[in-house]
Amino acid sequence: MNASAARQVRRDTPLRIAVVTSSYPSDPRDPNGHFVAAEAYALAAGGHSVTVLCPGQSRVDEQAPVRVIRLGASGLFAWPGALEQLRKRPWLLGAALPFAHRARKMLAELGPFERVVAHWIVPCGWPIAFDSDASLEVVAHGSDVRLLLGLPAPLRRYVLAALLRHGAQFRFVSHELRNALVAQSPELAARSSVRASDIVVDGAPNRAQARRQLGIAARTRLCVVVARLVPAKRVAVALGALALVPSCSVVVVGDGPEREPLVRDFPGARFVGHLPRDRTLAWIAAADLLISASRREGAPTVVREARALGVPVVAAPAGDLEQWSAADPEIVLVR
Repeated sequence: MNASAARQVRRDTPLRIAVVTSSYPSDPRDPNGHFVAAEAYALAAGGHSVTVLCPGQSRVDEQAPVRVIRLGASGLFAWPGALEQLRKRPWLLGAALPFAHRARKMLAELGPFERVVAHWIVPCGWPIAFDSDASLEVVAHGSDVRLLLGLPAPLRRYVLAALLRHGAQFRFVSHELRNALVAQSPELAARSSVRASDIVVDGAPNRAQARRQLGIAARTRLCVVVARLVPAKRVAVALGALALVPSCSVVVVGDGPEREPLVRDFPGARFVGHLPRDRTLAWIAAADLLISASRREGAPTVVREARALGVPVVAAPAGDLEQWSAADPEIVLVR
């Protein structure tokens, strides 16, 4: 957490803040919800008392300076996320209501809080925190904006109206996501802002260190793809393009239902699977280039991580990448 981030969240009077989220790391190496953890620790560094309510094996983690209370439903909200889990195991939907009930109960029992930050509109903004007495900020990510846009219009309006009625402010992680939802629900415009989620790459190795750790020769031309292996990420498009690059070693970090056909169709690529966050950052740091072919991103975290580590990026236009590439010549968009 850098000094500027700490100053951004500092207040004259320390607040009691609850962070409600459906994704949070189970340990420092877990990539799930690492950006939520980064924000929680930034708030704590600003002098606030921070309690996180999240899924996971029921327990309380006193991870000073942040208190983490895990409320079950770990199967539903496990990697790669609730929507992907429900596609494979729809019966897990039964865990959503008990989780929401426990989270609402804990908000009431542990309160009063002066501020609640709810990551993901559904279920954390609504129904968990929408009627909290605290000031409510709802953080909208790509998956929940797409979920809302796919709902019947009356149901979408009901959810958003409930949040607005209780004074919620919306923070979108990208302008593209804000524009998409405001186009369908104009009433959000005056109550919304845009700020990409916090990321922290502290402790990641530099290029030379990462290559030593991973056994990559200094002269190897290494291109890395980091993504869930699902159709929306268009990993096959990325690998098809990389197959045309001579003398390039290609590594794919991630897993998912498309792994088997991708391994079959691209035998020259090395698939290392779903890795802990520190190992993923090492692969990114070791790369000469990171490739992202997905067109369904808002503020792609992996692109921001690559640039924070000094790694150039080639990507398909998505989300706010147009804006980022205009200010950063080492983000190249392929149209």
